[in-house]
Amino acid sequence: VKVQNNHMRPLLPLLLAAPAVMGLSVQAARMVAYGTRKPIRLPASRMVEDTGPKPVQAVSGRLLRSAFMSLIIVQSILGLGTTDLPSLATGSPDFLSTAFDAGFLYYGVTTLFRQAGLLSDGSGASVAGLECSVTLSVGREPGTWMPSEWAASGARLSLPAALVFTDQRLDLGFPGEEALGGRYASRVTCEGGSFVGAQGLVTVESAGGAWHTVPTGREGESVLRFFLDFPDGATRNDVTMPAGRVFFSCACWESEQTCRELTGDQMPDGLLPAPGGAQLLTSGGITIKKDGLRNFWGALGDVNFILGRFTLSAKA
Repeated sequence: VKVQNNHMRPLLPLLLAAPAVMGLSVQAARMVAYGTRKPIRLPASRMVEDTGPKPVQAVSGRLLRSAFMSLIIVQSILGLGTTDLPSLATGSPDFLSTAFDAGFLYYGVTTLFRQAGLLSDGSGASVAGLECSVTLSVGREPGTWMPSEWAASGARLSLPAALVFTDQRLDLGFPGEEALGGRYASRVTCEGGSFVGAQGLVTVESAGGAWHTVPTGREGESVLRFFLDFPDGATRNDVTMPAGRVFFSCACWESEQTCRELTGDQMPDGLLPAPGGAQLLTSGGITIKKDGLRNFWGALGDVNFILGRFTLSAKA
């Protein structure tokens, strides 16, 4: 691609790499949605009741992306104002460069607006009021980018915990969580759980988290995404759940009838009903975020490593 305006050339390597990196993140999210430090309260978020500190590494990665988006916006505005738009009034308009700058201007502005909570993709089916149990099964999964020695033995870490999906609106702070659609979400309460390890009973504390449903584009169908914070993580044999934020994703529908209409003969068994009538798939995937060279340490969005899978069940 030949770009005549020189102001964008320094950004070309990053800009051309962005779709590939973002695509990998989206692909991982789709895979897990359908099933394949010292304690700090909600360490990477600022909730309404809690304005505690955030991990420097996690915040710096997301702020780096905000700075990168700001640079794209400035460069695009300069290009449009000084080269692209004036060229349209001449005998040799530069349509390609104009479309290039306009596209990245739109992308940068919408990204920053989502991070600031000024723009949202909307909400899907509501699961507010749902009280249930979740069981994490942490271990090696096909396609994971976790280190080769991680969970190489085939062992798994099984951790049950109780969840409550509340309707309490939370401000996650700028720039929010990309997986949850931006800055605002609803609270999930969770105190953690326990499992039996080599040394006996191991208690794993959780500081709770947040949830949001994202429409898939098919009417009545959504993806439920939520996270839980585990300040100390957990280890069993060669399986380690790193300290920090763990993300969960599964499909949900606004009603059983909607699920039946959209899935047909492939309607899943054992859906979990929410108080408002929404139906949740009882299995999904769990991931963690890993910033690094793949996403220029957060500048190009989140990269998710598959950590395992989970199941949901009615409250015991």
